[in-house]
Amino acid sequence: MTDKDNSDFLSADTLKGNKVINKNGNDIGRVEKLIIDLSDGKIACAMLSFSGILGTRDKLFAIPWQFLTPVNEHASVLDISRDVLEKAESFDKDRLPLTYEELTGAYTYYGHWPYWQTTVIEETGFPRETEPERLTLTGRVSGRNPDFLPADVIKGEKVVSVAGKDLGKIEELIIDIKAGRVACAVLSFGEFPSMGRELFAIPWQALQVKFHDHAFLLNIPKEFLEKAEGFDKDNWPITSYEWLSTVYSYYGYEPYWQIPRL
Repeated sequence: MTDKDNSDFLSADTLKGNKVINKNGNDIGRVEKLIIDLSDGKIACAMLSFSGILGTRDKLFAIPWQFLTPVNEHASVLDISRDVLEKAESFDKDRLPLTYEELTGAYTYYGHWPYWQTTVIEETGFPRETEPERLTLTGRVSGRNPDFLPADVIKGEKVVSVAGKDLGKIEELIIDIKAGRVACAVLSFGEFPSMGRELFAIPWQALQVKFHDHAFLLNIPKEFLEKAEGFDKDNWPITSYEWLSTVYSYYGYEPYWQIPRL
């Protein structure tokens, strides 16, 4: 995929490892991981390392995506001062924030209300936090399974049908860098001989995680998938909202960028 030809959409693999610079253009760290909200595909946060200014390689910092502004396919500007970063909570590389509760502190520290929480104005006129009920595919209440997974963990996971048969795997996640979310997942369907050489863009909403099976469920009939438009692995057409609109329409999903905000 030629990410450099596309400023709106970048692969998660391209964003991983991007250098992070401050407003003055000085290198201060890099993007280690993107943490994806499994319910809606939003980037819950980017995990950054700051070995140059904070003196540690073993710690990562959860930064809300709103503070990062990609300037090209190689670098993003971080709008947070060094003084604030030095007092921020860090995470071990093997202990990432994977639940809403674990990530709430990072959002509030940087002065952002967590997007997964709503504010209700009661009769007193004061706001009260409420967290929407989120159920996983297995029927568990949010918090008993991870709410988030790193993009590099999602990449490579197998995809199964409703009947539990293997269909293929997730090859890549395409990130809408302006919206801060997964625009689509790129899948291969190796189980279908007629589709084995092509890749297919699938709306994130069409995938549901199955934790116990270490897989994602794709509830789309085989016959429908076989008629879908694929593309060659060396010629990715994911370059515009117009192209993605045709993909969303084919699978019966409303494009997220066209849904009115309340």
